[in-house]
Amino acid sequence: MKNYILSLLSAVIILFSACKKSNNDKPDDISDSGAYQSFTPGSTWNYHNDYLVADKPGDPVADTTVNTMTAGTKLLNNKTFHQLTSVTGRETEEDYLCIKDHLYYNYTVDTDNNTLELPYLSEETSLNSNWIAPITFMGSGATQIKGTITEKNIAKTIRGKTYQDVIHSKLELQALNNKVYTTILTFDFYVAKNIGIIAIYTAQDGTVLSKSELISYSIK
Repeated sequence: MKNYILSLLSAVIILFSACKKSNNDKPDDISDSGAYQSFTPGSTWNYHNDYLVADKPGDPVADTTVNTMTAGTKLLNNKTFHQLTSVTGRETEEDYLCIKDHLYYNYTVDTDNNTLELPYLSEETSLNSNWIAPITFMGSGATQIKGTITEKNIAKTIRGKTYQDVIHSKLELQALNNKVYTTILTFDFYVAKNIGIIAIYTAQDGTVLSKSELISYSIK
């Protein structure tokens, strides 16, 4: 996931009270590859990104990202994540994925060491059902992800290519404000069986702020 998402979150969530994140706990067993994500070293995913930059409202910027799965792992929030090398232009960053209790997680770190852990897919959740997962993020107070399976086992066309056995998850990033959880951003994840994430769309108040779509992949 791109760092501009973290920048968006920083700008929006800063309105809420600050909290602190803890990263190191007792590890769990390393997860094997799941049906919707491979952890085999050398696997690659190439994405086309379109997004809006804060100083140029309405002006889309495009680039590409190549994610390569490594053999490395890292303990984060009591979960053992598998490390990706993420290359966008001249920037190389680390990204992390894991599966625990049938829940798929993406963990992103930006250049300012802000972090975000997104539980983006609950494989066993039925259609139109949801899950709630508390999260923490720099500058936020009580924050949670509400995830809903909006489509399951569908065919989805991304950039002219049709993928089968796709699950569509809608994530709502919600912050507690006046004792009510309010949705700040939404993320639409499309995940294809035996491939992984094929598209992510980030929106605020119904306006798409960014999108990342799969161009090509190689599963080892």
